[in-house]
Amino acid sequence: MSVRSASASSSVTINAAWLQQWLNHPFREPVIVGMLAMVIGVIGGLGAIIFRFLIHVLFSLFHLPVVADSPWRAAIPAVGLVLVGGITYFFAREVKGHGVPQILESLALRGGKIRPRVAFFGILAPAITIGSGGSVGREGPIALIGGAFGSLVGQSLKLPDKYTSLLLACGSAAGIAATFNAPIAGGFFGLEVILGSYAMGAIMPVFLSAVTGATVFDAFMGNKAVLATTHYQVIHPVALLFMIVLGLIAGVLGIAYSKGLTWIEDIVQDWTAPFWVKNIAGGLFVGVLGLFIPNVLGVGYPSIHAALSGELAVGTLLLLFAFKYVATLTTIGAGGSGGVFAPSLFLGAMLGGLYGDVLRRLFPAVIPHPEIYAIAGMGAIFAAAAQAPFVAITILLEVTGDYQLTPVVIAACITAYVVHGVITRDSMYTVKLSRRGIRILRGNEVRPTERIAVSSAMAPPSARLSPTDTVAKAHQVLTALRDHETIITDQQMRLLGVVTIDDIRQQYETGSTAQPISTVMSSTVHTIRPNQTLEDAMRLFTFYDVSLLPVVDEAQKTVCGVLTQRDVMRAYNSFTLHSTESTAKIQQLQETYGDGGEFASVRLDSRSPFVNHALSRLNLPMQVVVVSIQRQGQVLVPHGTTMLHEGDDILLFVSPARDVETVTRQFRGGTV
Repeated sequence: MSVRSASASSSVTINAAWLQQWLNHPFREPVIVGMLAMVIGVIGGLGAIIFRFLIHVLFSLFHLPVVADSPWRAAIPAVGLVLVGGITYFFAREVKGHGVPQILESLALRGGKIRPRVAFFGILAPAITIGSGGSVGREGPIALIGGAFGSLVGQSLKLPDKYTSLLLACGSAAGIAATFNAPIAGGFFGLEVILGSYAMGAIMPVFLSAVTGATVFDAFMGNKAVLATTHYQVIHPVALLFMIVLGLIAGVLGIAYSKGLTWIEDIVQDWTAPFWVKNIAGGLFVGVLGLFIPNVLGVGYPSIHAALSGELAVGTLLLLFAFKYVATLTTIGAGGSGGVFAPSLFLGAMLGGLYGDVLRRLFPAVIPHPEIYAIAGMGAIFAAAAQAPFVAITILLEVTGDYQLTPVVIAACITAYVVHGVITRDSMYTVKLSRRGIRILRGNEVRPTERIAVSSAMAPPSARLSPTDTVAKAHQVLTALRDHETIITDQQMRLLGVVTIDDIRQQYETGSTAQPISTVMSSTVHTIRPNQTLEDAMRLFTFYDVSLLPVVDEAQKTVCGVLTQRDVMRAYNSFTLHSTESTAKIQQLQETYGDGGEFASVRLDSRSPFVNHALSRLNLPMQVVVVSIQRQGQVLVPHGTTMLHEGDDILLFVSPARDVETVTRQFRGGTV
């Protein structure tokens, strides 16, 4: 028995080594990656079919006539959320929430590696949520399901992280393409939302997987537009201006949607009740909403189609928008598992339908088809909230089958995208991760200096001079420090100027070493604030050709530190070394415990015994790794001497995963 097992393991290793040799060949690599992408596309298409079938079965079970025809139907969402809560609490925490953030987290922290069990529970948990009436969509879960299989293929073949991440994106693209019957939008989803890159090496496999997934789905379910509508024509050119206004409104509401998802999750997380109590409370609230307006339950495609066809009155559109917003936030916040993609389309359709109806009443000659605005609004809120305009544009055109609306759809989606992006960079998929200190870098934008605050790299202003000090003393200070310049301050630490070694040498040449330094200092000083990043500092160093920047506290108008180019390089190297060491520690823990572990975030408040203590004095157990510390919007590089402050957001890795609740509870108010 053991001999066969060892032989099988050896065979896998040999095959993996052979495959990696082929991937290193410039002509064979596209063939191998393309073949793997097609295999993953087939699984993604089949996964979408199975997922939809499972939702149908569970819906029938939850809504048996004996229950569905009685007031007890209000309790159905609560039953579903309790079942999902048990799954996410005991078996697979990754399936809690709306799917895509879990994918992005695996790319940012684990090289695209997702636990195999996610593929199974990623189908079951959201199917229960949707089948029981939870206000979520199918798209996020199917992206996670396809991504989990793509990741599993990469891990099984022992591929490098870059290929595992690429295959994960292929699986997500296939799932989206299949569930929407939209191969172009699916491909853009894999590139724009998951990878955040249009790299040439990724375009072919991602789109190939998306096309394969959609083809498999079509073979079983038929090839038809998901939300086929009457083909409209934009008759009046002024409609384009109205679309831009719609985009402005949708951009603001997109922020309300993405921020609302985080807000409700924070409220529920701060509630100390057991998970099942939260599930029941949220589920009952959604169920009661469904008693009054049943259309807000489930995915909501029939209501979207009604809005796109102009069948809903103004009051109905407004009520559906408000109740769907509340129902979706409650379902996700209470521990549901499902996508936020479809609800954003729902909200956009209601907004656009309402906007178009108002315009028709005001300008009947200019607005003959208000339904056009429902179609454009459907994509505009998603383009803003997801920060994915190409996905929004292509998915609208594909799900409706009306390509004549391309100009107005682009106008609304791009405007909404820009409005949201100007106000906040984070999308509904990344906002929660950013608050945990996980910065999702887009494409090849890997710039660690953007993540490090000046305050974590600056040195204390100990080497300073007063304006009455002599040139000789300044020379002595600079020689001892081996610096080229230093700052001049008064007794209250207000900045007066800087003096360089060149200024002092000129005085030595003339024999004027006894005069005060104030006579030779430069009062034109370029400064930086402690909450700016090292990326900002490097720009100032280069632009002004200086080697030192005084760090000035704007509130106090005093110098709180100095930053040199040497400090920047030291912080950069420290950050890189810490990231490497953290990755090595995490991998070691995963191998030791045979468990994928879990990342968790903790916000320290006044109750935490760790506040005002250095990391080295916390005596943390070996299975806990402090990955990053976020303070006042800036990410700090953790060191043994780093002091923890109230309000810090600590990102931890804990293995085994079952210990994560204990560890986070200790950080909040216990002792390790």
